[in-house]
Amino acid sequence: MPYTSIQEIAEEIHSGVITPTELVLETLERIDTLDGDIQAFITVMREQALKDAEQAEHEMRTGLYRSQLHGMPIAIKDLIAVKGVRTTAGSRVLADHISQEEALVVELLRKAGAIIIGKTNTFEFAYGPYSPPTRNPWDYTRTAGGSSGGSAAAVAAGMCPGAIGTDTGGSIRIPSACCGITGLKPTYGRVSCYGVIPLSWSLDHVGPLGRSAQDCAILFDAIAKYDPRDPNSVAGPPITPSRYTATLIGGTEGRGPLSLQGLKLGVPQEEFFTPLDPAVRSVWRAALHVLAEEGAEVLDIELTRPTMELYRTIQFPEATLAHLQRGWLTERAELYGQVVYTRLLQGQKIPAIDYLRAQHERRIFSSSIRAVLQRVDAIVLPTLPVAAIPTEQIGQDIEIDGVSENATTALLRLTMPFNLAGLPALSCPCGFTTGGLPIGLQIAGKPFEEATVLRIAHAYQQLTDWHRRG
Repeated sequence: MPYTSIQEIAEEIHSGVITPTELVLETLERIDTLDGDIQAFITVMREQALKDAEQAEHEMRTGLYRSQLHGMPIAIKDLIAVKGVRTTAGSRVLADHISQEEALVVELLRKAGAIIIGKTNTFEFAYGPYSPPTRNPWDYTRTAGGSSGGSAAAVAAGMCPGAIGTDTGGSIRIPSACCGITGLKPTYGRVSCYGVIPLSWSLDHVGPLGRSAQDCAILFDAIAKYDPRDPNSVAGPPITPSRYTATLIGGTEGRGPLSLQGLKLGVPQEEFFTPLDPAVRSVWRAALHVLAEEGAEVLDIELTRPTMELYRTIQFPEATLAHLQRGWLTERAELYGQVVYTRLLQGQKIPAIDYLRAQHERRIFSSSIRAVLQRVDAIVLPTLPVAAIPTEQIGQDIEIDGVSENATTALLRLTMPFNLAGLPALSCPCGFTTGGLPIGLQIAGKPFEEATVLRIAHAYQQLTDWHRRG
């Protein structure tokens, strides 16, 4: 069942068409077949997954059905602790580190009946929008994006129906766009970061990746919970069962005839995007037309685009502090990769006054974007200005519509504004380049309005089939 949605698989399990053990065995077989080339996984939890599948079957035989995730194989980014399993963060620094406790997000998934199938690849300590050595399932010569690239590639290749990633500047949405799947960065603090190795405490988010908005909604239902152990956790609106799933749109077929009627969607001015690849512009405009045809009102808005300097001035020292607090930077410096080590040293050199100034500018930007969201329900824009780039261009200068730009900056500049503002943002596939590479549509909403963001994406996916391509 490699390209079947979580909801469809859940129905098969609940009706007895397939058992959790059969599903896990099929999942492991696909990992064995494909992952030697794709390299999405760092650790495959084969024995534990089969044991958990047997437990799920026993529970179901006794009449216990936990949720739509009961018996569902889910992959976890290797930045997130799973008790008794290696958590390496993709680094030699933690190559032999065994987690002694479980991240809350993993606890909640297990409570919902999910089966952890393995730990997925990431850029070292999630400190980049790539995830070497993971390859893009659509084209092995292209990046899968990152830093949650292992999670995205595993879903895209059908090696699991859903996964969990982290997002500090776009690290769920970037690989989702590169790999042609759907990924949600929730409101800041909505999903606990307890048990997650930090990159930048004021920018880090944890969220779901799946084939569709509905899959992300099912996962989000399970993992969104206030956690007093996370000082940045927030208690959002109460989540009732299936709030984000069965009632995404309403209607017998999952949507009504005017599912987006009354919603206002904001489109930023041209300067916010440029440079933008013509293929990306074309499919994004086509997606806006689909949303308008479904009843949404598309309005022009003005947004300030925050600079990469602002973002880095906050991210760099916060990352360095996290590594100094744990003693890694002082005790294991020789084990870091050169890129991450250099960035951690740069973080030590940023004066406190510059960090505070950046945080002040961030508050002004966040206030301005929230003011815009008083006039519209969501902002719709491309996830990336270009499709997945060749792996040899990682970190290099690339050309976008005749303009030269650093590839790392290009991949981050349309996603990181929503980390600075802490707003929920989702990427879903909206088309392909002529070369067959997926292109992502980004939808960002008001604080705690994940339901609106998911509703828009779900409505779009009821009208198109880009998310079903495989």
